Amino acid sequence: MQFRSYFFLLVVLALTGLSIWAFQSTKFNRGLDIQGGIRLVYQMRTAELSAEQKQRLPEVRSNLHQILTNRVSAALGVVEGNVQQQGSDRFIVELPEFKDANKAREMLSSTAKIQAYWARNVDTELATYRPFSPVPDSGDKEGRAEVRFVEDANPTIELKPADAKYKEMLAGWQLILEGDDLANAFPQQMGNLTVPSFEFSSNGAKKLRAWSQQVMNKRENLAFVLDGRVLSIAPLKDNMVLSTDAFIEGDFNPAYVKELCDLLKAGSLPVALDELSSQTVDPTIGKAALNQMLLAGYISFGFICLFLIAYYLVPGLVALVALALYVLFTITVLKLIGATFSLAAIAGFILSVGMAVDANILVFERVKEEMRDGRTLAAAIELGFRRALPAIVDSNMCTILTSMVLVNLGTGPVKGFATTLIIGVAISLFTAVTVTRSLLVFLVGAGIVKSTHLFAVDRNWFGEGFEKKAEESPLQIVNTAKRWFLISLATIIPGAIFLGLGGLKPSVEFQGGIEAVYGMAAGSTTSPSEIVKKLEAAGIKGGNVKFASAEGQRLAYVTVPASGEMKVGNQQARERLATAAGFNISDQRSFTEVGPTIQKETVRGAILGVVISSALIVFYLALRFGLALGSFASGLKFGLSAILALVHDVLLVLGVAAIVGYFLGWELSALFLTAMLTVIGFSVHDTIVIFDRIRENLRNPKPGEDFANLCNRSISQSLGRSINTSMTVIVTLIIMIWLGTATPDLKFFCVAMLVGIISGTYSSIYNASPILYLWDKAASKKGEQHSLIDIAVHEAHARLKAQTAQMQTVPEGAEIRKTYSQVKRRSSAIEKSKSSLDD
Repeated sequence: MQFRSYFFLLVVLALTGLSIWAFQSTKFNRGLDIQGGIRLVYQMRTAELSAEQKQRLPEVRSNLHQILTNRVSAALGVVEGNVQQQGSDRFIVELPEFKDANKAREMLSSTAKIQAYWARNVDTELATYRPFSPVPDSGDKEGRAEVRFVEDANPTIELKPADAKYKEMLAGWQLILEGDDLANAFPQQMGNLTVPSFEFSSNGAKKLRAWSQQVMNKRENLAFVLDGRVLSIAPLKDNMVLSTDAFIEGDFNPAYVKELCDLLKAGSLPVALDELSSQTVDPTIGKAALNQMLLAGYISFGFICLFLIAYYLVPGLVALVALALYVLFTITVLKLIGATFSLAAIAGFILSVGMAVDANILVFERVKEEMRDGRTLAAAIELGFRRALPAIVDSNMCTILTSMVLVNLGTGPVKGFATTLIIGVAISLFTAVTVTRSLLVFLVGAGIVKSTHLFAVDRNWFGEGFEKKAEESPLQIVNTAKRWFLISLATIIPGAIFLGLGGLKPSVEFQGGIEAVYGMAAGSTTSPSEIVKKLEAAGIKGGNVKFASAEGQRLAYVTVPASGEMKVGNQQARERLATAAGFNISDQRSFTEVGPTIQKETVRGAILGVVISSALIVFYLALRFGLALGSFASGLKFGLSAILALVHDVLLVLGVAAIVGYFLGWELSALFLTAMLTVIGFSVHDTIVIFDRIRENLRNPKPGEDFANLCNRSISQSLGRSINTSMTVIVTLIIMIWLGTATPDLKFFCVAMLVGIISGTYSSIYNASPILYLWDKAASKKGEQHSLIDIAVHEAHARLKAQTAQMQTVPEGAEIRKTYSQVKRRSSAIEKSKSSLDD
């Protein structure tokens, strides 16, 4: 055992050195909510793809991804922009520190497919009878290339690209070349003017030459069109044959010419894109939130350090080393995989530090228990780790399962939080089991630590005293189940009242629409209800307002559903909302738009997330406990009991959400969904600690013991460690609520987590085990053979019988002599098999 531990220590030292090097050589990818910028979500118009494009859809997606990436860096000049593919037809584009949302939309969603047309229905010198005419010297006020037209039948009204007549005019033109026929685009100086110049591919040159020869000396118009807007139109000069190059004449803004050429060089989109949602974030909010969150993280880490040292002494110091390595390893892995450190991801990391202590606490409490039973230091450490491991693995697997659901159903910050949590849990298993165990074995094996007093064996401040009385007078829990169920019901009723009063308020993600954040003037006494009344007076119904603070400034978060002019992509919505709410557009700190597609998927994701997470936990626990007890059906009792106990936690969290929504205007967002699913995973943690002890005691029940006493004994033996494992996370959340949450969504996330974990600790003790007991009691009425005790004892005897029979098997024809030594060896084997079953 010592050799193996020393080997692991060498491995840990090597990993530590590599992590320090990798940590220093890689950079942090800050989230958009920290550094500010723009996030846009686009969806491909797959219905417009040709049959050939649909057959090679992966290639089309890959090309589209590369084109968007090129536009982010070249056309927009964003150095650390990010384009992520989501699903089969979506792309998330993040532009850190970029502020011009309209320019971003123009550059990203434009197909940038330059087209050359023969304008057959536009007047020329030789054909003045045609129905449309260009307006002389047309172009926009910003020096952009744009030709305006009039219809000869109504020459006083200029046609615009959105007009039906404009589109009718374009439909009458003959396409000469487009898209891939363009080889290059670049600004060209012509005297004092800068014009866009084009170079065509060999195929494009052939098409242009053929057209030039066809209309030679007829003064026919050649027009260049981009995204349905005519950039230029000019007659072909006499005796001229165009082929490899061309340019657009005009007096243009040089900056516009460069942008246009960069856009064309980045490539034309193979399919049009629809904008599903957008978000503009001011960096001042993110920086303030980051500073607050880091402060909360430092304080919570300090509390954890003090708790471990004060309560566990030498094991606590060892756990601190493991915890420091956990922080180093986790951050390094996140940096290496290019994870984005958003506010949600950082919150998840801080929470994971609090959760990483859980495994150490379970081990240390088990080691202390083995010492109280008279084991030596070395034996107590070995047995403590071995017997605590099943509960550690099972509880962490449930957290990983719910986090995996979030990774697959969530987007942006939610996915970042879940990814951070999964990596954190996996690494915490390694550091708690490998690092802590190896260090403790080394300290004891080397004779550095010899006294049990250094393990704080008699320290029982948080309920461990019940463990000493568990054998003789355990707590009476399951046989007084009605009392605890009534308490649970009483905690749910207040929230249910506010649920009925409409306290649950959906965010823009759940209802679609617009959310804008405005900075309020110093000393402003405006209330949320007053802003809502202003919105209603302006004809904007269904609005919600909540307040927060950042960098000493009061912020108003205004949410309105999509209706009328308040629609995604409406350029006037931003100004109208600010005016209606009583703010100036300069007061705006962030602006978020969510279309109906994203809204429907968010609602769908919330429902699926809860259902899938619950089903995975039930299946996993049924499988794990079923293997131990001999049947999947027996394990199913444990899994379903854990989920039924969670109903209390979910209803309580929803009730609290309704209360704070009613009084503070806090809204259900994607982060709230994250909190709910994390609560589902984490609340099962304490339930598993108790269920694991029930499983262990079922293998070796006391003579004549009924299931009620066995459950009560198991709860009493696990009460202290259940409280301790939850306490570090609870304190971390309290500190984050107090100091580390600058935005309402983050504060709501932490409040929901706090309520859920406190409720989960209660329900694991007072709901889950009683439900399991009542279920087993009902099953026992069909016959004692259906009770868990009988099933477990029968399974244990069957295993023992199988092992004994295997040991008694001898080669055919061999002489069997029942000597004392053989009986003794068989007895030892039987005792060993009992021990293995118990372990």
